[in-house]
Amino acid sequence: MTDVLRNNWFVVLIAVIIICFIGYFIYDTNKDNVSAKSSNNEQVVASINKDDITAKDLYDESAPYDGSTIYNMYKNAVVDQSIETTKDLKKQANTLEANIKSNASNQSDDYESTLTSELAKYGYSSFDDLNDYCLTSVKEKEMNKRYITKHFEDLKTAWETKSPRTVSIIKMDVSDADNLTETEAKKKSNIETALTKESFADVAKAFSEDSNTANKKGFAGYIDADSTSSDSSSTSTVPADVVTAAINLKKGETSDWITVTNSSGTSLYKVYVKETDSSKIFNAKNDTVANQALYAILNSDSSLSYKILKSYAKKLDIKFNDKSTKKKFDNYVKTTYGGDQ
Repeated sequence: MTDVLRNNWFVVLIAVIIICFIGYFIYDTNKDNVSAKSSNNEQVVASINKDDITAKDLYDESAPYDGSTIYNMYKNAVVDQSIETTKDLKKQANTLEANIKSNASNQSDDYESTLTSELAKYGYSSFDDLNDYCLTSVKEKEMNKRYITKHFEDLKTAWETKSPRTVSIIKMDVSDADNLTETEAKKKSNIETALTKESFADVAKAFSEDSNTANKKGFAGYIDADSTSSDSSSTSTVPADVVTAAINLKKGETSDWITVTNSSGTSLYKVYVKETDSSKIFNAKNDTVANQALYAILNSDSSLSYKILKSYAKKLDIKFNDKSTKKKFDNYVKTTYGGDQ
């Protein structure tokens, strides 16, 4: 449960605990940025576009938050003020919140306490702030999307070295790959014959035994060189050996049979490469593919997320009034992203 806020929310329907991109932990400035000018003579340690962050925001009853929490609160404020809240973003946030609650409740009866503890690390005071977190999370995704779209030609190079592509698969379960039964041998032959006459999609729909993709005409989605699976029996991933085969194919090519053995048994796979054009993948109509491509680009440069945040922060009036807070922030950025503040 401690990682309940650390997974990719766009594949929430097929994962145990899903959440928007790793590290994107957000807070709502309208609640947490207390103005020192209007209450309790609080010491202002930072301000963003005249919204103040006070010492009370950064300290609990016993000890100050660490650099990562200060950074997250800073990031949350920048994101919240840089991207306008729209009806669509609110809808996405509500869906994310519902999925988090549903999945978390399946893991623990005391899931509210667990989520509250996680949210506290990122500047939120209670479980009731979950929707605020979700809203600003989807706003940050929108911020990153806009930046990468604008700078795509410059950013795509590092990503393309990982051979991004979309693929479809056909899966056939067997008892022993080296000694097929008569029924298995006949089905294998029928698949091979069908592939000479029909599209991969039609054959996958008719023959594939992968329950997660057969009804999608075999479409398994986005993969790249990093898309290896520690559990190749998972129905939500393409097995590592199949990924490796796909990476070595060109657009429109189909692999030979690939044998995959795991705790669930043995299966034969064929994989078809549907798309390799990076621009088409990034701008895919399929939201899951487009989002996975977005994350892959962000992950291809460990400092990119901070570069994006910094570019938006420059448009705001940001000041750190407290030297200790600024030092923690700078040290965190330097250690985590290796760049100038």
